[in-house]
Amino acid sequence: MQFNFMKYALLIEKARSSFWFLPGAMVLASILLAIFTVCIDAFFITSLDLSIPIIYKMDIEAIRSLLAMIAGAMITVTSIAFSITIVALTLASSQFGPRLLCNFMMDIGTQFVLGAFISNFLFCILVFCAISFQEPYAFKPGLTVIIAVAMTCISVGVLIYFIHHVAKSIQADIVIDDVYCELQNGIEKLFPSCQYTNKVETSLNSIGEGFRARSNQKNILSICSGYVQTVDIEGLLMLAKESDILIECHFKPGDFVVEGSVMAIAHSDTSIDDNAIKKIAALIVLGACRTPVQDPEFAIHQLVEIALRALSPGINDPYSAITCIDKLNTTLCLLTKRTFPEKQHVDQAGILRVICKVPTFKYIAKAAFDQIRQQANNNVSVTIRLLVSLQELMMFAGNDEQKHFVIRQTKMIKEQQSKQSLAEQDLKEINAKVDAILSTVD
Repeated sequence: MQFNFMKYALLIEKARSSFWFLPGAMVLASILLAIFTVCIDAFFITSLDLSIPIIYKMDIEAIRSLLAMIAGAMITVTSIAFSITIVALTLASSQFGPRLLCNFMMDIGTQFVLGAFISNFLFCILVFCAISFQEPYAFKPGLTVIIAVAMTCISVGVLIYFIHHVAKSIQADIVIDDVYCELQNGIEKLFPSCQYTNKVETSLNSIGEGFRARSNQKNILSICSGYVQTVDIEGLLMLAKESDILIECHFKPGDFVVEGSVMAIAHSDTSIDDNAIKKIAALIVLGACRTPVQDPEFAIHQLVEIALRALSPGINDPYSAITCIDKLNTTLCLLTKRTFPEKQHVDQAGILRVICKVPTFKYIAKAAFDQIRQQANNNVSVTIRLLVSLQELMMFAGNDEQKHFVIRQTKMIKEQQSKQSLAEQDLKEINAKVDAILSTVD
């Protein structure tokens, strides 16, 4: 069951980040709607012999001209919408980074707009063909014309919305907030617990050593190079129980694996079936790029990339960098109250079956702060904001790992700034922030 969920999770993620899925569904709906309305006009309305002058007494040539005009206008607007979308993607790629294109492609608004225009065009084309039938298939179009006009009116509103939406979506604060919201959703899925607990791993580690001492070991090699996208822990646990083996994973989602590398090791006292090895390899999915399905650092790296580009001499936008720092710090404060995944997984009998590599608070926090701290070495305002964020994070820190991270980052900032030529007042302000953080552990 869990394996299927992971497989479908990747498919859903790919569908969300594509320009074809939602527009394709809307096009299919427009085809069905055209068939439905034509059938009503051709069979239901004709059999009732209704006479509604406004609708069913229109000249057929006028209807053809109307539908042709609507179809031509829609395909023109569609090409303009695609052009605007490409321009927006180009601007986003140059300003925020190419890895942010995935977020723009996942935008439901843009996908809906493109689908609406194409659906309207296709509906008019299908109806145009239907009303060209000769006897005995000729019919009086009425409902189909009403639907076509209504869809055109809706498309006008969609076009206005699209222009507003594109102008809004490329604003720096909006882009940063969208990435932050995606990060929050990922945290809710990957770290659902709201209470941090210190893990006791001694007994489980001793059990794991006993399993490693088993006579037979078999390496599971990567058949290709790529990023680990998902690791199906539940599937591995069930497989390990069925085969009476211990599976030790060497990579976590987000790590890059070189072809031929040892992804995992299977430990057993008996011979290990080759079929089980293939199943283990199938439960560790590799891909050409990272995905947010099980990778909490995916969106963090996106925010960090925006901050680094904002601090580059070519863009020089410290305010966007400060906004990214605020979002990252909020995320880390939230993570201090979450329970991180266990490394060891046991079956119902309490036997250790899977040992996996998992993200830790320190690992995620370093990904959030290290590169920004290094790049902001010459920017006093961003450095001060980093110290303010670390001071806030210290207030939320609930264990030694989190406190040590804050202290380590603070000391590195102090060391970096001591080597810079700063104004006396700026140096005093930085030292005051550093002392305020370090004093909390004295």
